[in-house]
Amino acid sequence: MDESSAYETENPAMLIHPIRLISNSYWKEKPAFVQHVEQERCWIMIAVEAGRFRFEIDGVSGEAASGDIVLCPPYKDFHREMMMPLSFFYIKFYYAGSEEGGEEQVTGQLRRLFDYKFTPSERDRLFNDFRHLLRASRMSRNDNLRWSSHFVYDLWLLFCMEAEALSQYGNAVQDPLMKEAKELIERHAFRDVQMKDIVEFIGIHPVQFTRRFQAAYAMPPSKYLYSIRMEKAKSLLVQTNYPIDRIARLCGYENGLYFSRMFTKYFKMNPSKYRKLHSFPSP
Repeated sequence: MDESSAYETENPAMLIHPIRLISNSYWKEKPAFVQHVEQERCWIMIAVEAGRFRFEIDGVSGEAASGDIVLCPPYKDFHREMMMPLSFFYIKFYYAGSEEGGEEQVTGQLRRLFDYKFTPSERDRLFNDFRHLLRASRMSRNDNLRWSSHFVYDLWLLFCMEAEALSQYGNAVQDPLMKEAKELIERHAFRDVQMKDIVEFIGIHPVQFTRRFQAAYAMPPSKYLYSIRMEKAKSLLVQTNYPIDRIARLCGYENGLYFSRMFTKYFKMNPSKYRKLHSFPSP
């Protein structure tokens, strides 16, 4: 089974605003892409829950990790290569905007502003959409498409809002050193990484680092690391039966007691209660 095989349809009833959904499928810790190069007559979205991959679209290359969304427009070669096992949503859809030249304008914005990859600033909203998409991917084909349409459209709205903000106010992330720091945090988030290690690597004063990161990403680096770990913790609580100590280690914490305290502080409930409320029922 490859990425394009799950739940495909061209049912016009799936038209939700400018998005006509074709398929939504979820892949857990996939070690390699079945096709290293793909070209479709529809849009392809890869929304990354965890892991990392390289991509190239229309001569533009980059890397995508947790919380990133890569959009490939129709009829463009989509090159991709796994760097780490990837958990992701593979989504195909048509853009059905009615304005003249709408799709061309969107494609131009996507390349000019984002190099085909964007990272929504509303991280909680993004991962909430991911959880709903995961639930939908386990439903029957029609129900999957019916429910997924709403949440794929919300991902599209996140892209549109980011594009509008950047067009109006300019790209706030013009700090290549902070971009490097963000990538380092993402790459080492689930190890025993300390902010002092990141600061030492990039070679600036800790106070300056915090100020510049806050200016670029609207949150301090410690909170960004914290949010990445907590989102992974939620996924592991819902999708696995792992004990709390093991989840703690997988999220970069030494023991379950400290992890539980941090989780409760972030979500206002302890991990056991969160698992009970959000886990899928057993078949």
